[in-house]
Amino acid sequence: METVSQDKRMVHYDLLRIVAAFSVVMLHCAGQKWYVLPVTGREWQIADAWDALFRFGVPIFVMISGAIFMEKELDVKRLYFHNIFRLMAVYWIWSGLYGLYDCRNYNLQEVGWKAVLKEMLSGRYHLWFLPMIVGIYMLLPVLSTWIKHAEKKNLQYFLILFFCLKIVVYTLSALCGNYFVGYLEGLADIDELGLVSSYLGYFVWGYYIAHYGIGERWHKPVYLCVLPSVLFNIILNRYLSIRADAPVGQLYDSYGLGTFVIVTAIFLFFTSVMGSVPYGKRAAGIIRELSGDTLGVYVMHIGLLEVLAERGIDSMLIPNIAGIPLLALGSFAVCSVFAACLRRIPLIGRFLC
Repeated sequence: METVSQDKRMVHYDLLRIVAAFSVVMLHCAGQKWYVLPVTGREWQIADAWDALFRFGVPIFVMISGAIFMEKELDVKRLYFHNIFRLMAVYWIWSGLYGLYDCRNYNLQEVGWKAVLKEMLSGRYHLWFLPMIVGIYMLLPVLSTWIKHAEKKNLQYFLILFFCLKIVVYTLSALCGNYFVGYLEGLADIDELGLVSSYLGYFVWGYYIAHYGIGERWHKPVYLCVLPSVLFNIILNRYLSIRADAPVGQLYDSYGLGTFVIVTAIFLFFTSVMGSVPYGKRAAGIIRELSGDTLGVYVMHIGLLEVLAERGIDSMLIPNIAGIPLLALGSFAVCSVFAACLRRIPLIGRFLC
Protein backbone atom coordinates (compact mmCIF):
# COMPACT_ATOMS: atom_id res chain seq x y z
CA MET A 1 0.00 0.00 0.00
CA GLU A 2 1.29 3.46 -0.89
CA THR A 3 2.74 5.34 2.07
CA VAL A 4 0.78 8.47 2.91
CA SER A 5 1.92 11.26 5.23
CA GLN A 6 0.36 11.36 8.69
CA ASP A 7 -1.31 14.76 8.13
CA LYS A 8 -2.69 13.74 4.76
CA ARG A 9 -3.95 10.42 6.10
CA MET A 10 -5.71 12.19 8.96
CA VAL A 11 -7.66 14.32 6.48
CA HIS A 12 -8.96 11.15 4.84
CA TYR A 13 -9.96 9.77 8.23
CA ASP A 14 -11.71 13.06 9.02
CA LEU A 15 -13.64 12.84 5.76
CA LEU A 16 -14.51 9.21 6.44
CA ARG A 17 -15.69 10.15 9.95
CA ILE A 18 -18.10 12.68 8.40
CA VAL A 19 -19.47 10.03 6.04
CA ALA A 20 -19.92 7.61 8.96
CA ALA A 21 -21.74 10.23 11.05
CA PHE A 22 -24.13 10.99 8.20
CA SER A 23 -24.70 7.25 7.80
CA VAL A 24 -25.85 6.99 11.43
CA VAL A 25 -28.24 9.95 11.02
CA MET A 26 -29.55 8.44 7.80
CA LEU A 27 -30.34 5.05 9.29
CA HIS A 28 -32.17 6.63 12.24
CA CYS A 29 -34.23 8.76 9.85
CA ALA A 30 -35.06 5.62 7.90
CA GLY A 31 -36.01 3.88 11.15
CA GLN A 32 -38.54 6.50 12.29
CA LYS A 33 -41.55 4.59 10.93
CA TRP A 34 -39.79 1.27 10.39
CA TYR A 35 -41.56 -0.48 13.27
CA VAL A 36 -45.08 0.78 12.55
CA LEU A 37 -45.44 0.57 8.77
CA PRO A 38 -46.75 -2.71 7.29
CA VAL A 39 -43.82 -4.73 5.94
CA THR A 40 -45.67 -5.44 2.69
CA GLY A 41 -46.15 -1.75 1.97
CA ARG A 42 -44.05 0.32 -0.40
CA GLU A 43 -43.18 2.91 2.28
CA TRP A 44 -41.73 0.30 4.63
CA GLN A 45 -39.72 -1.31 1.84
CA ILE A 46 -38.24 2.07 0.88
CA ALA A 47 -37.37 2.83 4.52
CA ASP A 48 -35.87 -0.63 4.93
CA ALA A 49 -33.76 -0.20 1.79
CA TRP A 50 -32.34 3.12 3.05
CA ASP A 51 -31.71 1.52 6.44
CA ALA A 52 -29.90 -1.44 4.89
CA LEU A 53 -27.77 0.82 2.71
CA PHE A 54 -26.51 3.02 5.56
CA ARG A 55 -25.61 0.48 8.24
CA PHE A 56 -21.87 1.02 7.91
CA GLY A 57 -21.48 4.02 10.23
CA VAL A 58 -20.67 2.44 13.61
CA PRO A 59 -18.21 -0.18 12.25
CA ILE A 60 -16.44 2.59 10.32
CA PHE A 61 -16.10 4.68 13.50
CA VAL A 62 -14.52 1.70 15.27
CA MET A 63 -12.17 0.97 12.36
CA ILE A 64 -10.99 4.59 12.28
CA SER A 65 -10.15 4.33 15.98
CA GLY A 66 -8.20 1.13 15.35
CA ALA A 67 -6.22 2.74 12.55
CA ILE A 68 -5.46 5.99 14.36
CA PHE A 69 -4.72 4.77 17.88
CA MET A 70 -2.31 2.10 16.72
CA GLU A 71 -0.31 4.60 14.64
CA LYS A 72 0.92 6.62 17.61
CA GLU A 73 2.64 5.95 20.90
CA LEU A 74 0.17 5.15 23.63
CA ASP A 75 0.23 7.37 26.70
CA VAL A 76 -1.99 5.67 29.29
CA LYS A 77 -2.46 8.82 31.35
CA ARG A 78 -3.54 10.82 28.29
CA LEU A 79 -5.73 7.92 27.14
CA TYR A 80 -7.72 8.02 30.38
CA PHE A 81 -7.86 11.75 31.01
CA HIS A 82 -8.12 12.93 27.40
CA ASN A 83 -10.14 10.19 25.70
CA ILE A 84 -11.92 7.93 28.18
CA PHE A 85 -12.88 10.60 30.72
CA ARG A 86 -14.12 12.90 27.96
CA LEU A 87 -16.29 10.23 26.32
CA MET A 88 -17.80 9.13 29.63
CA ALA A 89 -18.51 12.77 30.51
CA VAL A 90 -20.27 13.22 27.16
CA TYR A 91 -22.23 10.01 27.81
CA TRP A 92 -23.43 10.99 31.30
CA ILE A 93 -24.20 14.59 30.37
CA TRP A 94 -26.33 13.62 27.38
CA SER A 95 -27.94 10.71 29.23
CA GLY A 96 -28.97 13.23 31.87
CA LEU A 97 -30.25 15.74 29.33
CA TYR A 98 -32.29 13.14 27.47
CA GLY A 99 -33.65 11.87 30.79
CA LEU A 100 -34.70 15.36 31.85
CA TYR A 101 -36.33 15.86 28.48
CA ASP A 102 -38.35 12.67 28.96
CA CYS A 103 -39.43 13.87 32.41
CA ARG A 104 -40.60 17.30 31.23
CA ASN A 105 -44.26 16.35 31.73
CA TYR A 106 -43.79 14.40 34.96
CA ASN A 107 -45.54 15.44 38.14
CA LEU A 108 -42.73 15.25 40.69
CA GLN A 109 -45.14 14.90 43.58
CA GLU A 110 -46.54 11.75 41.99
CA VAL A 111 -43.44 10.05 40.56
CA GLY A 112 -40.70 11.39 42.86
CA TRP A 113 -37.08 12.25 42.17
CA LYS A 114 -36.03 8.58 42.02
CA ALA A 115 -38.03 8.10 38.83
CA VAL A 116 -36.47 11.22 37.34
CA LEU A 117 -32.98 10.08 38.30
CA LYS A 118 -33.66 6.67 36.77
CA GLU A 119 -34.63 8.33 33.49
CA MET A 120 -31.48 10.46 33.58
CA LEU A 121 -29.27 7.41 34.07
CA SER A 122 -31.05 5.40 31.37
CA GLY A 123 -29.88 7.64 28.56
CA ARG A 124 -30.91 7.02 24.97
CA TYR A 125 -30.54 3.88 22.91
CA HIS A 126 -28.04 5.40 20.48
CA LEU A 127 -25.61 6.38 23.25
CA TRP A 128 -24.58 2.71 23.67
CA PHE A 129 -21.70 3.40 21.29
CA LEU A 130 -19.83 5.55 23.81
CA PRO A 131 -19.38 2.97 26.61
CA MET A 132 -18.65 0.35 23.96
CA ILE A 133 -15.75 2.30 22.47
CA VAL A 134 -14.57 3.24 25.98
CA GLY A 135 -14.39 -0.48 26.77
CA ILE A 136 -12.09 -1.00 23.80
CA TYR A 137 -9.98 2.01 24.81
CA MET A 138 -9.53 0.55 28.30
CA LEU A 139 -7.98 -2.53 26.69
CA LEU A 140 -5.55 -0.48 24.59
CA PRO A 141 -2.55 -0.67 27.00
CA VAL A 142 -2.61 -4.44 26.42
CA LEU A 143 -3.93 -4.44 22.86
CA SER A 144 -1.38 -1.96 21.52
CA THR A 145 1.52 -4.07 22.76
CA TRP A 146 0.08 -7.19 21.16
CA ILE A 147 -0.96 -5.57 17.88
CA LYS A 148 2.28 -3.67 17.29
CA HIS A 149 4.47 -6.69 18.02
CA ALA A 150 2.27 -9.37 16.49
CA GLU A 151 3.29 -10.89 13.19
CA LYS A 152 1.00 -10.31 10.26
CA LYS A 153 -0.14 -13.93 10.32
CA ASN A 154 -1.16 -13.59 13.99
CA LEU A 155 -3.42 -10.66 13.17
CA GLN A 156 -4.81 -12.59 10.23
CA TYR A 157 -5.60 -15.49 12.55
CA PHE A 158 -7.50 -13.16 14.91
CA LEU A 159 -9.42 -11.66 11.98
CA ILE A 160 -10.31 -15.09 10.63
CA LEU A 161 -11.74 -15.97 14.04
CA PHE A 162 -13.73 -12.72 14.05
CA PHE A 163 -15.06 -13.38 10.57
CA CYS A 164 -16.01 -17.00 11.23
CA LEU A 165 -17.27 -16.76 14.80
CA LYS A 166 -19.11 -13.45 14.46
CA ILE A 167 -19.80 -12.40 10.87
CA VAL A 168 -20.64 -15.85 9.52
CA VAL A 169 -22.45 -17.08 12.64
CA TYR A 170 -24.44 -13.82 12.95
CA THR A 171 -25.49 -13.95 9.29
CA LEU A 172 -26.50 -17.60 9.52
CA SER A 173 -28.46 -16.76 12.66
CA ALA A 174 -30.43 -14.15 10.72
CA LEU A 175 -31.09 -16.55 7.87
CA CYS A 176 -31.65 -19.80 9.75
CA GLY A 177 -32.89 -18.74 13.16
CA ASN A 178 -31.52 -19.22 16.65
CA TYR A 179 -31.50 -23.02 16.48
CA PHE A 180 -28.39 -23.02 14.29
CA VAL A 181 -26.49 -20.64 16.55
CA GLY A 182 -27.59 -22.52 19.66
CA TYR A 183 -26.20 -25.69 18.15
CA LEU A 184 -22.84 -24.09 17.39
CA GLU A 185 -22.59 -22.45 20.78
CA GLY A 186 -23.31 -25.70 22.53
CA LEU A 187 -20.72 -27.45 20.38
CA ALA A 188 -17.87 -24.98 20.70
CA ASP A 189 -18.75 -22.67 23.62
CA ILE A 190 -18.52 -19.72 21.25
CA ASP A 191 -19.88 -17.38 23.91
CA GLU A 192 -16.61 -17.75 25.79
CA LEU A 193 -14.72 -16.15 22.91
CA GLY A 194 -16.20 -12.71 23.43
CA LEU A 195 -13.15 -10.73 22.31
CA VAL A 196 -13.31 -12.11 18.77
CA SER A 197 -17.11 -11.80 18.70
CA SER A 198 -17.30 -8.08 19.36
CA TYR A 199 -16.50 -4.69 17.83
CA LEU A 200 -12.89 -5.34 18.76
CA GLY A 201 -12.79 -7.34 15.53
CA TYR A 202 -13.61 -4.21 13.54
CA PHE A 203 -11.03 -2.28 15.59
CA VAL A 204 -8.26 -4.71 14.59
CA TRP A 205 -9.60 -4.88 11.02
CA GLY A 206 -9.24 -1.10 10.71
CA TYR A 207 -5.65 -1.24 11.93
CA TYR A 208 -4.85 -4.13 9.59
CA ILE A 209 -6.16 -2.41 6.46
CA ALA A 210 -4.47 0.89 7.36
CA HIS A 211 -1.14 -0.72 8.30
CA TYR A 212 -0.83 -3.71 5.95
CA GLY A 213 -3.44 -2.92 3.34
CA ILE A 214 -5.17 -5.46 1.14
CA GLY A 215 -3.39 -6.80 -1.93
CA GLU A 216 -4.08 -4.81 -5.08
CA ARG A 217 -5.51 -7.86 -6.80
CA TRP A 218 -8.28 -7.98 -4.18
CA HIS A 219 -9.35 -4.35 -4.49
CA LYS A 220 -11.52 -4.74 -7.56
CA PRO A 221 -13.30 -7.90 -6.28
CA VAL A 222 -14.05 -6.13 -2.98
CA TYR A 223 -15.56 -3.13 -4.78
CA LEU A 224 -17.50 -5.37 -7.18
CA CYS A 225 -19.02 -7.19 -4.20
CA VAL A 226 -20.61 -3.99 -2.85
CA LEU A 227 -23.67 -3.99 -5.13
CA PRO A 228 -24.43 -7.73 -4.58
CA SER A 229 -24.02 -7.11 -0.83
CA VAL A 230 -26.48 -4.22 -0.91
CA LEU A 231 -28.98 -6.32 -2.86
CA PHE A 232 -28.35 -9.24 -0.48
CA ASN A 233 -29.21 -7.02 2.49
CA ILE A 234 -32.29 -5.44 0.94
CA ILE A 235 -33.89 -8.38 -0.84
CA LEU A 236 -33.25 -11.07 1.76
CA ASN A 237 -34.21 -8.83 4.67
CA ARG A 238 -37.44 -7.94 2.89
CA TYR A 239 -38.17 -11.64 2.43
CA LEU A 240 -37.41 -12.43 6.10
CA SER A 241 -39.62 -9.57 7.30
CA ILE A 242 -42.55 -10.59 5.10
CA ARG A 243 -42.13 -14.20 6.25
CA ALA A 244 -42.19 -13.10 9.89
CA ASP A 245 -44.95 -10.51 9.22
CA ALA A 246 -42.89 -8.08 11.29
CA PRO A 247 -39.81 -5.87 10.75
CA VAL A 248 -36.58 -7.89 10.92
CA GLY A 249 -33.24 -6.11 10.75
CA GLN A 250 -30.63 -8.56 12.01
CA LEU A 251 -29.41 -9.54 8.57
CA TYR A 252 -27.97 -6.12 7.76
CA ASP A 253 -26.82 -5.17 11.26
CA SER A 254 -23.15 -4.36 11.88
CA TYR A 255 -22.13 -8.02 11.91
CA GLY A 256 -24.12 -9.09 8.85
CA LEU A 257 -22.03 -10.44 5.98
CA GLY A 258 -23.35 -7.91 3.47
CA THR A 259 -22.64 -5.00 5.81
CA PHE A 260 -19.16 -6.35 6.56
CA VAL A 261 -18.36 -6.30 2.83
CA ILE A 262 -19.75 -2.77 2.43
CA VAL A 263 -17.78 -1.53 5.47
CA THR A 264 -14.58 -3.12 4.17
CA ALA A 265 -15.02 -1.60 0.71
CA ILE A 266 -15.68 1.90 2.07
CA PHE A 267 -12.71 1.81 4.45
CA LEU A 268 -10.45 0.39 1.74
CA PHE A 269 -11.56 3.12 -0.67
CA PHE A 270 -10.72 5.90 1.78
CA THR A 271 -7.35 4.42 2.76
CA SER A 272 -6.19 3.61 -0.77
CA VAL A 273 -8.01 5.44 -3.57
CA MET A 274 -8.61 8.63 -1.58
CA GLY A 275 -5.04 8.50 -0.35
CA SER A 276 -3.85 9.90 -3.68
CA VAL A 277 -6.27 12.84 -3.70
CA PRO A 278 -4.56 16.16 -2.85
CA TYR A 279 -6.28 18.55 -0.45
CA GLY A 280 -5.65 22.25 -0.23
CA LYS A 281 -5.37 23.95 3.14
CA ARG A 282 -8.86 25.40 2.92
CA ALA A 283 -10.50 22.10 1.99
CA ALA A 284 -8.56 20.26 4.67
CA GLY A 285 -9.60 22.87 7.23
CA ILE A 286 -13.28 22.52 6.34
CA ILE A 287 -13.07 18.73 6.54
CA ARG A 288 -11.34 18.88 9.93
CA GLU A 289 -13.95 21.32 11.22
CA LEU A 290 -16.86 19.12 10.16
CA SER A 291 -15.09 16.06 11.51
CA GLY A 292 -14.76 17.78 14.87
CA ASP A 293 -18.55 18.15 14.94
CA THR A 294 -19.33 14.46 14.37
CA LEU A 295 -19.46 13.44 18.03
CA GLY A 296 -21.95 16.24 18.65
CA VAL A 297 -23.97 15.17 15.63
CA TYR A 298 -24.04 11.62 16.98
CA VAL A 299 -25.28 12.49 20.46
CA MET A 300 -27.72 15.24 19.40
CA HIS A 301 -29.44 13.99 16.26
CA ILE A 302 -31.90 11.67 18.01
CA GLY A 303 -33.11 14.53 20.19
CA LEU A 304 -33.56 16.77 17.15
CA LEU A 305 -35.50 14.06 15.29
CA GLU A 306 -37.79 13.58 18.29
CA VAL A 307 -38.45 17.31 18.65
CA LEU A 308 -39.21 17.61 14.93
CA ALA A 309 -41.47 14.53 14.97
CA GLU A 310 -43.53 16.03 17.81
CA ARG A 311 -44.19 18.96 15.48
CA GLY A 312 -45.20 16.78 12.56
CA ILE A 313 -41.89 16.94 10.73
CA ASP A 314 -40.63 13.46 9.99
CA SER A 315 -39.48 11.18 7.18
CA MET A 316 -43.07 10.72 5.96
CA LEU A 317 -43.86 14.42 5.57
CA ILE A 318 -43.20 13.90 1.87
CA PRO A 319 -42.79 10.54 0.07
CA ASN A 320 -40.10 8.85 2.12
CA ILE A 321 -37.92 7.92 -0.83
CA ALA A 322 -36.95 11.63 -0.72
CA GLY A 323 -38.15 12.45 2.79
CA ILE A 324 -35.60 10.23 4.53
CA PRO A 325 -32.42 11.63 2.87
CA LEU A 326 -33.72 15.22 3.06
CA LEU A 327 -34.48 14.88 6.77
CA ALA A 328 -31.06 13.32 7.31
CA LEU A 329 -29.27 16.13 5.46
CA GLY A 330 -31.18 18.80 7.36
CA SER A 331 -30.64 17.12 10.74
CA PHE A 332 -26.95 16.61 10.05
CA ALA A 333 -26.54 20.28 9.10
CA VAL A 334 -28.43 21.61 12.15
CA CYS A 335 -26.61 19.32 14.59
CA SER A 336 -23.25 20.25 13.04
CA VAL A 337 -23.94 23.93 13.68
CA PHE A 338 -25.00 23.28 17.28
CA ALA A 339 -21.98 21.01 17.84
CA ALA A 340 -19.61 23.65 16.46
CA CYS A 341 -21.03 26.18 18.94
CA LEU A 342 -21.14 23.86 21.96
CA ARG A 343 -17.60 22.55 21.64
CA ARG A 344 -16.26 26.12 21.62
CA ILE A 345 -17.69 26.90 25.07
CA PRO A 346 -14.68 27.54 27.32
CA LEU A 347 -13.71 24.79 29.77
CA ILE A 348 -16.79 22.58 29.34
CA GLY A 349 -17.17 22.52 25.56
CA ARG A 350 -15.07 19.40 25.00
CA PHE A 351 -17.20 17.52 27.54
CA LEU A 352 -20.42 18.35 25.72
CA CYS A 353 -19.51 17.01 22.28
